[in-house]
Amino acid sequence: VVGIMEKRLDFDRGMIMLADRPRALLSYSAGYGHTPEIETLLKRTDFHLNNPESTGVFVKAMREQQPFLVNDISEIESMLSPRSLEYARRLGTQSMICVPIVYERDSLGILAVDNSMSKRQLRQSDMSLLMGVASQLAVSIINALAFEKTRSSEKQYRELVETANSLI
Repeated sequence: VVGIMEKRLDFDRGMIMLADRPRALLSYSAGYGHTPEIETLLKRTDFHLNNPESTGVFVKAMREQQPFLVNDISEIESMLSPRSLEYARRLGTQSMICVPIVYERDSLGILAVDNSMSKRQLRQSDMSLLMGVASQLAVSIINALAFEKTRSSEKQYRELVETANSLI
């Protein structure tokens, strides 16, 4: 998905962050346009979804299942925790769009983009486009999880049959 976004959409950087199974942590999964240093930072940073003190855009989008369009990060500095503000500064984020990845009222993660290099103004139409991408991404994630579950069940069944044959 991020490869297609990089080729087809007009955003400098993008990323997908997914929640773990108990929905306690939000972690970087994939992205594009980031320097190796920033990508390392993204991979090492988890966002705590179960911490009521967390007020960052990523966590709020995930919890509230609402998209956010921020054209100037300084406009929302007061609502960010010191950790989130420092994170945004280290990433070099000036403006961004963050949309939740939701499947049947269940938040799976977030999709975020920014234009930190080109400085192109982000618009409501960009956010609407990303909401559609996030919707399709949610279906793909659920399908991948179902496929993995089926694969695991087949493996268990195969092992059971082979064990039963040995016993017989």
